[in-house]
Amino acid sequence: MDRAHRLAAVSVAALAMVVPTASLAQDSSDAQEGTLKIAYWNWGQGAEVGNQAIADGFMAEHPGVTVDLLPISGENWGTYYANLATTIAAGERPDIAFTASEGIKFLAENGLVVPVNQYLQDDPEASALRDDIAPELIASFSFGDEITALPWGWNNMVVYYNQDVFDEAGLSYPSADWTWDEFRETAEALTADTDGDGSTDRYGFAWASNEIFPGVLPWIANAGGNLVNDDVTAATANSPEVIQAVTFLKGLLDDGIAAAPSPMGDIFTAFQNGSVAMFGAGRWPIASFVPNGFDRFDIQLYPTGDTYQTVVGAGGYAILSSTPDPDLAWELQKYTVSVPVQDALIGTPEAPGDAIPTLRSSAQKAVEAGIPPASTNLYYGSVDDHLALTPFPAPAKYSEYESTVLRHLQLIFAGEVSVEDGLGALQQDLTAVIES
Repeated sequence: MDRAHRLAAVSVAALAMVVPTASLAQDSSDAQEGTLKIAYWNWGQGAEVGNQAIADGFMAEHPGVTVDLLPISGENWGTYYANLATTIAAGERPDIAFTASEGIKFLAENGLVVPVNQYLQDDPEASALRDDIAPELIASFSFGDEITALPWGWNNMVVYYNQDVFDEAGLSYPSADWTWDEFRETAEALTADTDGDGSTDRYGFAWASNEIFPGVLPWIANAGGNLVNDDVTAATANSPEVIQAVTFLKGLLDDGIAAAPSPMGDIFTAFQNGSVAMFGAGRWPIASFVPNGFDRFDIQLYPTGDTYQTVVGAGGYAILSSTPDPDLAWELQKYTVSVPVQDALIGTPEAPGDAIPTLRSSAQKAVEAGIPPASTNLYYGSVDDHLALTPFPAPAKYSEYESTVLRHLQLIFAGEVSVEDGLGALQQDLTAVIES
């Protein structure tokens, strides 16, 4: 499952068990009546079940309110948003739409979203919730001075490492202050021909070939760069920072320290069987590893380059300008950030959730409950203690954007073009995508 599908899915098993124990709505909420409609990306059964859990929980706290679901088709975030806009133009009036960081610019620029700044100012309960959310996460769901929504859940980029492989190699586990040079030395020491046949069968590192988020972006961010400028109006794919990051990764490949980039699912398998010692991802791998009985892993921050930034992507329920009742829609959005919903995201030690709760207090409960990995505190700590980068362009073009980046990087990593020539060509093509 790629990152887009992961964020489109609510943590189904956890949220299905949510039983609201106390209403976080204002005193008048019990008397509220009306109907709300949630638009969501209908990528599969999990999306329906998860969103239905949100709807059922809200209706349990607001007996006079009916919440309906409006599934929206789409091959990716870009087509989902385009289809959502078409649906609204055709007369549907959804009140809420599930969105991700990729969608903020599109929704705001097209006047499709109701900012929540005034609600946060006037609603003491919401203000208290906001105080429990890292400012970097609020910023990831903002466009200019407008807060488009309170994010429901999120993921970041950390490095996973196989403890058995480290132990076998006689290496200490990595520390949070490691550098790119130390990372490279560690990855090289972990790379081995374990069966003596003359070919490497254990690589120190691997990264995803089918996604930018857990692929090249953490390295680009920690070189101090991005593939686009801050307001996503121009490509910066051939900047010195991007060249530095891609050159570093290409060097790992050239020296046989990293495995050829592959889909994330393949990396999961290789990591568990010990043929890959380290890889990068968010919280979602633990939802696969732990139920599979694999617990010999931990996480660490990405190594620091010229700077350190946490790469983040969030998901949440935005109020749409098509709603006839934004006040009631706000109550639903606020419910998605309520303590019972947020606590459900952490899962259990045997069945961890695959997203990080937006509420810091809920994320801390995962640490206190002993939910793997041992360094679970690093998930939320990465945005509490460091700057964050939300590196996504307008999602109406996101599919084309991502495929363009991946196509050029594939040529570079395969050695078919040099880093400089490949990124120069990417710069031209990405400029056309962004400016079209």
